[in-house]
Amino acid sequence: MYKLLKEDNTLVMDYPTPEIYKNMSEEEKENIKLFKKEIEKITLEKGLGRVSVNVSYDGPSLEKEFIIKHVNGFTRDYYEEQIDIINDSLEEFSKKNNLYDFYLDSYVLLE
Repeated sequence: MYKLLKEDNTLVMDYPTPEIYKNMSEEEKENIKLFKKEIEKITLEKGLGRVSVNVSYDGPSLEKEFIIKHVNGFTRDYYEEQIDIINDSLEEFSKKNNLYDFYLDSYVLLE
């Protein structure tokens, strides 16, 4: 598991992140940014903060984890409820934008 994007959308420069990023397709990079932006529409509105992105390879596929930090004083149950809302929103977003396969390898998690 490697942190790819920080909460402020900057690329993590620790090895091997730059090499992983360099080897990703432009489409995959764009899709990660689209999903992060879509997730942050909810997290910023609800006061949950910004999202970071981790990636890992599971065989040939790249799994993406969109991480919300548990730092804003909300209960864990509240975060879990919001993650369910985010997942529902992402599923709908991905179907509308022909990104459903990307969605299937993406996870929204609480850190």
